[in-house]
Amino acid sequence: MQNITNYRAALQTWFANVRVGGHLVIVVPDAFLAERQLFLPIRDHPEQRRLYTPRSLMDEIEEALEPNSYRVRLLCEDDTGYDYNLTGAPQTGQSDILLAVEKIEQPHWALAKPLPDASGGPDYDFQPRRTRIETARTSPHQRILILKLDHLGDFIIGISALQRVRALFPRAHITLVVGSWNFDLARSLNVADEVHTFDAFPRNSSEEAVDVSGKRGLLEAALPEHYDLAIDLRTDADTRTLLGRVSARLKAGLGTRADHPFLDIALPIDLDRTSREAARETLFNHHAFHSQDYVQRLSHRAIYSAENVRHGSAIIWGPYVRLRAGRYLFDPFLEIAPDREGLLMVDIALETRRVCRRIIAQGDPLQLQFDVEQPDSLFEFRIWDVDEVPALPFSFFGGRLIRAGAPGELHQSDYLDLLVELIARRLDRVGLLTELGSI
Repeated sequence: MQNITNYRAALQTWFANVRVGGHLVIVVPDAFLAERQLFLPIRDHPEQRRLYTPRSLMDEIEEALEPNSYRVRLLCEDDTGYDYNLTGAPQTGQSDILLAVEKIEQPHWALAKPLPDASGGPDYDFQPRRTRIETARTSPHQRILILKLDHLGDFIIGISALQRVRALFPRAHITLVVGSWNFDLARSLNVADEVHTFDAFPRNSSEEAVDVSGKRGLLEAALPEHYDLAIDLRTDADTRTLLGRVSARLKAGLGTRADHPFLDIALPIDLDRTSREAARETLFNHHAFHSQDYVQRLSHRAIYSAENVRHGSAIIWGPYVRLRAGRYLFDPFLEIAPDREGLLMVDIALETRRVCRRIIAQGDPLQLQFDVEQPDSLFEFRIWDVDEVPALPFSFFGGRLIRAGAPGELHQSDYLDLLVELIARRLDRVGLLTELGSI
């Protein structure tokens, strides 16, 4: 219940489904025992919207439920096994507030109605005005840190996200950290109260080695202040390690908490923009392929010893399956005998027409990429010897055929904009957005 925005509607809906004589039982974390704090947000539960004490829980019950429709049968703080001597988290034992209200048959008499609202607002009849407006801890000046440690092109791409942060937090003090080459442009945007430079990587990474993680201590020394919110607005994950060294109450960035446990607000995305999503993957064992009679076939592999070669004929071929149009990758499970000199040729044919070919030696990559333009084309993978060159002995186990999925439709600027909106949504839930000065 502590995560629900409209607690009044929730209580009324739940109570409506309780029969007369039945009970509505509510268990919520005790602010004095579970969270041990008086203000939001809760670090481990940023989605939590309210803190509860026995009094505040009863205030909500009296707001939501009609008088004389219920009786309170239990209200207690359960501290069974709770260790009051522990100073840190996690606590041991129980730390909840328990409430049980019984639904009764309403009597014929009713309580006196309140006087009409002189302001002309809605008359809730038995319902008083809402008193639960949770607020976060406040300080004279809220401080936001934004890391935008990018090259010029990526910095320009993120300008809309920077402007959105300024619009969401008009009264906050924003510190923007950029590469030295972006300093003048960052100042001209007027999105930050302070602009600092920090070169996490060289301006031309092709001329100098990149060591982002090695500069964590330098950034920590350059930014000794404590911030209420710190955001890494770089799409690539290499600077996320720098965000981890910043002193901030809340930290936000792209990625997952599994990869970056220090993130309080994380937007999981596919950060490898060079890869393709696998829409379909098919595995073939060696039995799906044909072979020459001099190839030894075992239960789990086909063995070619490089003897009795018939030049001009494929050694292994198959599996003859029809493919949809699209981009494909075939990964043959081919184990070449070590310490042998020689070559092999592998190729792929569609409807007997060769579409890709590769000469391979010991240690060469084997994956073959090809496009199917004509739907329902017949696919064939083949292994050949190379004329007048010793062939390499090998074991063949089959292969994996991958059909590429649709490329990502979101640009990195979209990811950054979405991250800022996610931050706004999460902070608005706990009241921090209003505290910082929201739209």
